[in-house]
Amino acid sequence: MSTRDFAFEALAEVTNTDWETGRGELNAALKAIKTQEPEILDNYLLSCEIHERAKAYRFVMGEGILLTPTALAKHWQRVIPQAPKPTYAEPAATGICPRCDGHKMVFVTDEAVVPCPACNSRANTDFWRSDGSRFVAAKTT
Repeated sequence: MSTRDFAFEALAEVTNTDWETGRGELNAALKAIKTQEPEILDNYLLSCEIHERAKAYRFVMGEGILLTPTALAKHWQRVIPQAPKPTYAEPAATGICPRCDGHKMVFVTDEAVVPCPACNSRANTDFWRSDGSRFVAAKTT
């Protein structure tokens, strides 16, 4: 009995490629990915990295661009540097903010907080949902 090829399965999954008809393209792309990632020897870890790069590919290239095994392998090194980086507000120049007492967050309900619009208005409140889609929180003004 042969062992599972998690990287092959992950590449087929993220590109929605059929194992039978697309085996040659999947194998060629996986070989190219493995040559670009020589330090990842574990098949399971490589499958996790394939999922992360596919998410980054979709963000960088856009949802309308088809993700194929060859395209992911071709842009493997390119998608991570172009993926979004979190941005943080600069610290207040002087003193403590009178609106939030220096906490950088204000309560909008008894349990919900938002970045303080006076001193932390450029805070990054974006996050990624479990399905890979991006959520951008509305900023108060």
